[in-house]
Amino acid sequence: MKIYYPIFAPKELIMDSSELRIGNYTLDHGSPEQIPYGSDIDSAGLMEPIQLTEEWLIKFGFEKFEFEYEEGNETTYVLEKKNGHQFVLNDDLQPMDGEIAMLDYKLEYVHQLQNLFYCLTAEELAI
Repeated sequence: MKIYYPIFAPKELIMDSSELRIGNYTLDHGSPEQIPYGSDIDSAGLMEPIQLTEEWLIKFGFEKFEFEYEEGNETTYVLEKKNGHQFVLNDDLQPMDGEIAMLDYKLEYVHQLQNLFYCLTAEELAI
């Protein structure tokens, strides 16, 4: 008698439809795609999140700034908005307000950045 054990994807790779919106980028069959319709969100379990990297930040229009201090180096990513305000992430990909991080956790995935940006600015973050 054979016993079969189910194989589960790692929790971080299972997407929940409640964290997705139309326009979010996800991996669909290994290829980055934007979610075009609300009905596509229902198949979130078949999509994978896209790791947030410097390459994605640059695609979204962020500029990389590197600073040298006596204590060490610091990198920030800045998106200059049309109204003159800035959206800033530190090198740990935490949103910043002045010199301090706004959140206790870092952004890991592209859709998280898109959703946070929309919540804070009421504007879509797209390529």
